[in-house]
Amino acid sequence: MPPQHQFTTRQSRRHFISILLAVALVGCTLISTPINAGEKKMTELTKNMQQVCVGRFMIAIPTVARVNGWDQKVSFTKIETVTPPAPNRIAFDKKISQRISQLKTSPHETDGFLFKNKIQLSPDSELLVYRQNEFASLFLLDVFLWRPALEMKFYNETTNKYFTEGIDQISKVVKNFTPTPTSDITQLPPGLCIEQGIITGSTFRAEEVAVSGRIDEYPGLGFSFYTQTYGRTYDDPTMLERNSHSFGLGDWIGKTASASTKFLRKGKRELNGQKGEEMVAIITYNGETSMKANAEFYPSPNTLDKPMIEVSLSDKTHDINTHKPFNKNLTQEEFLALWDALLSSIKLRPGAI
Repeated sequence: MPPQHQFTTRQSRRHFISILLAVALVGCTLISTPINAGEKKMTELTKNMQQVCVGRFMIAIPTVARVNGWDQKVSFTKIETVTPPAPNRIAFDKKISQRISQLKTSPHETDGFLFKNKIQLSPDSELLVYRQNEFASLFLLDVFLWRPALEMKFYNETTNKYFTEGIDQISKVVKNFTPTPTSDITQLPPGLCIEQGIITGSTFRAEEVAVSGRIDEYPGLGFSFYTQTYGRTYDDPTMLERNSHSFGLGDWIGKTASASTKFLRKGKRELNGQKGEEMVAIITYNGETSMKANAEFYPSPNTLDKPMIEVSLSDKTHDINTHKPFNKNLTQEEFLALWDALLSSIKLRPGAI
């Protein structure tokens, strides 16, 4: 098998949660809230929700919300939507030719130049094999796929030893891609929803999909949803364990966190029978406040219907860079209601497997 690298989004997301919430845990006590987990509290945002297909799941977001970022990886192959796409096939072919010419003029210490080969995987996709730089030993595999009004890039890497396997792996992913055939989520074929398409198939494989979104009316508000399949028993520290291990950062941190943080929730939570944990906190520092909610639901090995699931929601009162206040924020009640609506809406898509 070619090298199998973990998704960096998961590592950065966990680091982010640990920094913002673990520090807040030091010296803090649990403060109850009148809204219980899962209570159907209706607000202006949760009255009208729309279903979005992410990975093999459906999640409902407010109709005024928009998904503004995708991060996806299947069988260790990263997938991106190219924007803007080449306007026609002639322009697409020209771009591929220019890329090959560039690689052929870039030197490599053993191969002569970076470019190794071009392979046509299908009538609408081209695979370029090349070295990353003058001294690289790995081969990079880039597949460019073009269809009217759509251009996709698939990329992975391999070594001499696993060269054939690497080509085969990325080829299978590309050949299983189909543009989203219908807007009716319940009628999609078995497979994984990605940005503008489906990777078909229901056999266990490495899959990771993350989306992030916003609501323009609330400039400090953001949400994310992430899934990752596991080929082993999950024995990593849980969210609560990771944060509890962050104690001992110093008395001054404990005093600052205790004075500036109010926990609304901290404990166990389940999602469709999947065990997990959640934390919801209000953090105030230097006159700026953030409401933050995070949940993790832990996976069963070698399953597509019970992957690792992570969900987050945050609403900041001030811009993190300029420190200027935003003109509108959710109330605590609205924030908790939206959080519960997001979590309770997450379901496996009918026919996904």
